[in-house]
Amino acid sequence: MKKFRIQFFLLAILSGFLLAISFPKINAFYFAWVAFVPLLFCCSSKSTAKQALFYGFITGFTCYCISCIWLLFFLNYYFLFSQAILFSFIIYSYYGFFYSLWAISFNYIQKKFNVTIVILFSSASWVFIEFIRTYLLTFGWNLIGYSQSSFKYVIQIADITGVYGVSFVVILVNMLIFYWLQNVKEKKYLLVAIGIFFAIFMYGYVKVNKYSNPYGEKISVGIVQPNINQYNKWSTSYRNKILNTLKQNAAIFKNKEIDLIVYPETVLPGSLEYKQNIKDVVKETAKYSNLSLIGGSSFSNHNGTNMYNSIFAITKEGLILDKHNKNHLIIFGEFVPFRKVLPKYFRTFNSLGDFSKDNCMNIFNYDKLFIGSTICSENFFPNLSRKLVLNGAKILTNHANDAWFFDSFAPYQHFVMNVFRAVENRKNIIVSANTGLSAIIDSAGNISNLTKLNENISLISDAYQNSDITIYTKVGNIFVYMCIIFVVIIFFIIKRKK
Repeated sequence: MKKFRIQFFLLAILSGFLLAISFPKINAFYFAWVAFVPLLFCCSSKSTAKQALFYGFITGFTCYCISCIWLLFFLNYYFLFSQAILFSFIIYSYYGFFYSLWAISFNYIQKKFNVTIVILFSSASWVFIEFIRTYLLTFGWNLIGYSQSSFKYVIQIADITGVYGVSFVVILVNMLIFYWLQNVKEKKYLLVAIGIFFAIFMYGYVKVNKYSNPYGEKISVGIVQPNINQYNKWSTSYRNKILNTLKQNAAIFKNKEIDLIVYPETVLPGSLEYKQNIKDVVKETAKYSNLSLIGGSSFSNHNGTNMYNSIFAITKEGLILDKHNKNHLIIFGEFVPFRKVLPKYFRTFNSLGDFSKDNCMNIFNYDKLFIGSTICSENFFPNLSRKLVLNGAKILTNHANDAWFFDSFAPYQHFVMNVFRAVENRKNIIVSANTGLSAIIDSAGNISNLTKLNENISLISDAYQNSDITIYTKVGNIFVYMCIIFVVIIFFIIKRKK
């Protein structure tokens, strides 16, 4: 019996390992289609609920310990190594809890219903759990669907279901393969898995052919990717160097017919609204394009009562046309919850301190441009990009600062979320990130002009605007809500049976 449990423990680790390497930067996405199978064997009907809980935790913990190992080194910059290990352990355990929740629900449901219901329930409950995880602590990192960002023919269903639909299908196929392996004579499970995969692939084939560039109205785009050290950028002695870097990066656009130049998040080393030297540099560089989008901090008044993480839209004349203030802030990265209770013990990792959040998702409408912008982690939340498109955006931009994460997996894992926002809404997305990765993503999720990490570069390319409205853009996360309703109904039936 002891040996049997050790085997299951190793299987749970195997599931976590296979899941971890399916995400960028390793990007072995094909393993995600079978990665849950070892865990499912651990949590089969012969296992107790406590065992399922434990094996699920081991899988989730292993997955995030490997795929998010960068978190340890990030935290070690701010804390002692022993403290960084402790905080990392807590965060990895937090993710492991959600896997435990799914594993124990599978273990319980399979004893109550037939295989068809169990397969559908397990796929739907995974979507339910991922949805909660995205919004609970505003950190929807490494959803299973994101592992498929390179598999462009599969991810096209996101224009109906969002990224959660891709997660659903991956879990569904895992479930079917598990039941086929349990009884190899029952080939129907394997055939259904192949049929589902083929249908989704064919749908994707049609959509990729339709939406790959060129599609829509062409505009000329400049992308600026400076390589500004995160831990020097707010130093007063470093400000002039940053401003000179921005001027040098913008010089490539001189005498070019550029419609739009996109800069990273918080690239300005001070207030555009109240610092004259920053105003002068922005005005000097703005003349190279019809519109420039540049990240910086802004304030509700001169006294700085409320500080925002903002994107400024600057006209060719150097005037501030409008600005977008960040809606979703990262916990402990941009704000501290319960600030009145915890000020002595916690602070933000951001040198500027706490930001305020805004609730307006306005677009930049200027000349022939209709732009919706998200700031860094706002691309975690599909509904924000969707709102921008509903408000009239024909093209999207994402402004990021991934200098926090050094040369790790994190910038790659963050970047691929943009691929799904592009497919969900069938909009080109222009990504500008301090230190990288920057690129243009077309409406089918194809990536072009991808930069390298820690590269100081400016580039010129074409992007395309369109007015298409997808099913996902119209109805939002209705697929998620259907999954939630299905899960609730199943539990209601169990309760009635009792």
